[in-house]
Amino acid sequence: MMSLKKIFCGAVAASMIFSASVFAAPADSVNAKLAKIETDTYGTEQSGALLDRISRLEKSYNGQNFNGNMNARIDAIYDVLYKNETSPGILAKINALEWNVDHEVQKGGLDSRLTVLENKILGKVSDGTFNERIRTLAKASYGAEILPIALVTIPENTLIKVATTVPVGSKTLQEGDTIPIEVIEDVFVDDTLVFAKGLPGFGSVVSVHRAKNIFSNGKIEADFHTLKAIDGQDVNTCTGVEAVDAMNAELMARGLSLLGQTFSGKNKSVEEVFVRGKNIDLPAGVELYLQIKTPIVVYGVRPSSNNTLTEVPQEQPATETPPANDTGLLPDEMIAAPPTVEQPPADDEIIVRVDPEPPAPTQATEPEPRHEEGKTLDGQDGEVIEIFDED
Repeated sequence: MMSLKKIFCGAVAASMIFSASVFAAPADSVNAKLAKIETDTYGTEQSGALLDRISRLEKSYNGQNFNGNMNARIDAIYDVLYKNETSPGILAKINALEWNVDHEVQKGGLDSRLTVLENKILGKVSDGTFNERIRTLAKASYGAEILPIALVTIPENTLIKVATTVPVGSKTLQEGDTIPIEVIEDVFVDDTLVFAKGLPGFGSVVSVHRAKNIFSNGKIEADFHTLKAIDGQDVNTCTGVEAVDAMNAELMARGLSLLGQTFSGKNKSVEEVFVRGKNIDLPAGVELYLQIKTPIVVYGVRPSSNNTLTEVPQEQPATETPPANDTGLLPDEMIAAPPTVEQPPADDEIIVRVDPEPPAPTQATEPEPRHEEGKTLDGQDGEVIEIFDED
């Protein structure tokens, strides 16, 4: 009888555990999604009742509450922030604004980032929803409530240069730990910005081996698998052959060490980064290359030839302000539209680049030679090459 009771109790306990795990999954998923939205909106996850937190987010994005149950309302906010299926999301728009002002994407929540932009451009903080504040900033920055954003495909194996943002060491890291990184050089595809300096990403520690003696070196193996594009999408990345070759070419011994690889060159000063019997101990700022794992379509920003974003001509008068739709997203006509002049058909928007007017003719006198700041050498693209000591 006792054995039957034990079997029965064990079966009941097992069923309860199974039921708890099944019904807990959706709640965990909801909490994780809400925490992600709050972190990107306010900088940190918020506390309090779920419905109160959801209501606050809805008012920030839409000015009023969405319809539906709790899950549907969270999904609606998530779509406004991250989805780019029919038009650019909020992250794409604010990233474009920041890059136009500073040529770099800033860190922190959307609320504080908008505040910084408003103080820089308008001299004061505006009221209203995030979309309303973005439209005001776009009009002040570009002369119209338009952002020159267009769809572009990032090819497979496109290289992105990144750097770690925290110290990394084989003595303290554990398997499964996260290593945050950020983009340190802009990446363009077809003259369209797809990765901007400052965009975040991260990798996961696959394995760690701690040094024990002279015959046992410290070793770290990490997988840097996620990077945000300019429109806020999470892009799958990896360190394949192209990335490793680029790192070897630029003597990135420290970066290679994060992948569990050894520098293959013959530069002795670089090879001495790895000392037998010692743990790997690297500061923040270790540079490495990543590459796109599979092609992906993103909304990119189209700058003009002088890196100043240009306004796209619109058919409606400049004084008309198109209303926002009930989802809080900008309507389609607020995205950069093709000019009215005849152009060959294209799949995405066309940005008109306006060249400055030539100077008025003067008397035929020989101009005095002068130094032009920012002019690069013939045949060079103006890239600044940083030379550093790997030690």
